[in-house]
Amino acid sequence: MKDHNMIPVVLAGATGKTGRAVGQAIHQATDMKLLGALSSRYAGVDLGSIWGENSLHLPLVRNLQDIQESYAVLVDFTEPQSALQRILQAIDWHWDLVVGTTGFSRDGFELLSKRVEQAGVGAAVIANFSLGAWVAQRLAQEASRYFSAVEVIEGHHPTKRDRPSGTARAMTEILGASLGRPTDTIPVHSLRLPGMVAHQAVVFGSPGQMLTIRHDVHDRSAYVDGVLAAIRRVHQVDGLITDLGEVLQVHADPPNQASH
Repeated sequence: MKDHNMIPVVLAGATGKTGRAVGQAIHQATDMKLLGALSSRYAGVDLGSIWGENSLHLPLVRNLQDIQESYAVLVDFTEPQSALQRILQAIDWHWDLVVGTTGFSRDGFELLSKRVEQAGVGAAVIANFSLGAWVAQRLAQEASRYFSAVEVIEGHHPTKRDRPSGTARAMTEILGASLGRPTDTIPVHSLRLPGMVAHQAVVFGSPGQMLTIRHDVHDRSAYVDGVLAAIRRVHQVDGLITDLGEVLQVHADPPNQASH
């Protein structure tokens, strides 16, 4: 890293709704420098004008190869097909990765994980960077100790392509591991409707009662703190992580107060 006072960042997906919220936070962070942003549609246009702000003197570029930097953290909020090739290129350059893009195929994710390990870079590939989603996972994991009947309902805006969402798939993996069941035995119901941003409910049932753990994102600013934390720590990460708790350095279990 050339400048130890500023973390260099390149953002893919800066013109999308989530990318915009994340990009503006990166630009405002005092310990980060946004070196470049990618967009095939708006290549050559200043990023500030896309955001409705004054000029940032940062023209959007079409390809990662258009950014001449020896090191940066690649932050990617795009779609899986283009993202995978871009991420593999960044790995070849020994850049670290913060990835919020979801919908990778199993083979694609395994390739990504293998290349990260081979290159020795850090990668935070996390389906949902909001603290509430992580807490909901922890609560659902605990509830699954007592309830075996469970289904997941997830809802997003109509333009979200992957179904079920990456957040829902991560939840079924957690529940499957806890219940000792294949993930595909846990039903997931997907909604894509106007007015939705990102919503998920995990519904448990047993005779005479139901338990619902619900998380709602009403604004994409919910993801910002998690992404910034990942950018700050990813160079310390060994390999690929998918748990936001590792990024936030939150202890999975609270310390035993009685032992002090």
